[in-house]
Amino acid sequence: MDNKKMLCQIAGIQYEIEYKYSYLEKKFSEYIIDEDKKSDNVYQVSYTDEDFNRWTKEDLPSKDPGYIEFCCVMEKIATYLPNHGMLLMHGATIEYDGKAYIFTAPSGTGKSTHISLWKKFLGDKVSVINGDKPEVSFDEGKVYVHGAPWCGKEGWQINTSAPLAGVCVVEQAEANSIESIHPGENIELFMSQLYLTDEPDYLIKVVDLFKKMAEAVPFYKLKCDISEEAAKCSFEQLTGEDWENSKNED
Repeated sequence: MDNKKMLCQIAGIQYEIEYKYSYLEKKFSEYIIDEDKKSDNVYQVSYTDEDFNRWTKEDLPSKDPGYIEFCCVMEKIATYLPNHGMLLMHGATIEYDGKAYIFTAPSGTGKSTHISLWKKFLGDKVSVINGDKPEVSFDEGKVYVHGAPWCGKEGWQINTSAPLAGVCVVEQAEANSIESIHPGENIELFMSQLYLTDEPDYLIKVVDLFKKMAEAVPFYKLKCDISEEAAKCSFEQLTGEDWENSKNED
């Protein structure tokens, strides 16, 4: 199969991606740009047969060649980001009133369920920037979250960005509560939610960027079930607004 190329822009960075399978075109459709918009600074993305074969041995939700290629490309971009002062973070990310909030936790904990509650009760006031792995950038002391193609099985993503106003660790519980936390108290969890490699220089960059994030943005731990009360609990703490007055009138 002949290789193809497409020009994409994600979070302000342009990539020229070499690929084979149409699955990648579908996943990157919101980020493809015309050649006449190509800048002088474009990161070239390609992968080797060794990369591809290594990913086939991973525990993936699909062994389709297109999906494996997608993982190869994600890896190349994710390892490039810290060199550009950015992170790839595992978390479901929503935007409300112009501000972004990341809900993070190990897979299967209920992040997607929780942001679905915000959508259910707040409607169009809430948008999902990314359902699985948003990109995080830093500018003049502020942190920003960006949509990206790696958005989870639901496919929730928007090619947009918003300033990050809070990070919330989600934990299943019978009673709903939320408290402020220091990221250092849960450093192992947070490190597991960042894209990491074994290269020492890369790890140092990621840790330094996460420290910047922790200094600029409040962190919380949310213990919750799947009720409206759970959404009310996180909403009022993160936004400072009243839940009943903010809900859709429908």
